[in-house]
Amino acid sequence: MICFSSEAFSGGSDMAEAPANEPQRPRGERGQRRHRPLAAARGCGVRAPLPSFPPSFLPFFTACFPSPFTAGMFIPCDRGGGSAAPDFKGFTLLMPAVSVGNVGQLAIDLVISTLGMTKVGYFYTDCLVPMVGNNPYATAEENSVELSINAEVYSLPSKKLVVLQIRSPFIKNKYRPFCETLLSWVKSSKCARVVLLSSSHAYQRDDEQLLGTPLRYLLTPDLEKAVGGRVKELNWKEMEKVAAYPGINDTDKVLHIPGGGITKLLFTESCSEGIQMAVLLKFCSEGDNIPDAFVLVNYLNEWLQLIKSESNNSTDPSSQWKIPSSWRLLFGNGLPPALF
Repeated sequence: MICFSSEAFSGGSDMAEAPANEPQRPRGERGQRRHRPLAAARGCGVRAPLPSFPPSFLPFFTACFPSPFTAGMFIPCDRGGGSAAPDFKGFTLLMPAVSVGNVGQLAIDLVISTLGMTKVGYFYTDCLVPMVGNNPYATAEENSVELSINAEVYSLPSKKLVVLQIRSPFIKNKYRPFCETLLSWVKSSKCARVVLLSSSHAYQRDDEQLLGTPLRYLLTPDLEKAVGGRVKELNWKEMEKVAAYPGINDTDKVLHIPGGGITKLLFTESCSEGIQMAVLLKFCSEGDNIPDAFVLVNYLNEWLQLIKSESNNSTDPSSQWKIPSSWRLLFGNGLPPALF
């Protein structure tokens, strides 16, 4: 499966027009312009003919060829019961920030795999790097050939939970458009609240953040009114603000989440727009971040109770989460025996 960029079809600034006074070359000459293959058309403005695809390929085609007219659309799946968009009124939207160690995305994988959530659609946006791959939650050979793209939506109506999984990094300078589009979708789908799973660079903590647990939380003012009491019962630690000008003026404090990706922007925009949002994050470093993902998802489970906690009966609370099949290749294939 080849995923093409939209630049070859958008007629962007790289498409140069020939000057009006340039003589036209007759057909059949040795030096006439030839048609290039579709893959080579990227960056030169050549509009190559598109191959024909079955209707089921539409979500993957649109993810690879973004359009300004439909960017940010929720495209529902047709699972045999029609293609009507599901109702997310009153649901909790759970999503990751593409942040250091990809901890939020790994934690989301554990939630989707453990709860057996059903894919209900795709979040079509031109703010993410296009990608396509096999089903990361395959349980048998039959469903392993399903295709997955960069942003997909899963749902579990019994728990009023909807999950947006993001699998590729953001395109440069596309943070703000994505946040605006996402919050617009949250409002139109009438989700009750948003929970963002994130992470931050451990080496950039200040002295206060070095103390105690590496887990932190943030609540928008609207969500603070609703669940502030419950969070206090959990004895969670709120994300500290740091000095805006260390060593010069320590009284002015600002929110600083290094390595957090869209976390700070999405949180501040939610505060200003009156959206109920919680940020759960962990300080970590790049490397094998699977243990960090288990810690973060257990942190989430303390509040939302997605699964029954068996920490009293088990020495390893991580064992209650189902690891998706795609994690077997998280670090690539093993070393070939021929090397030895």
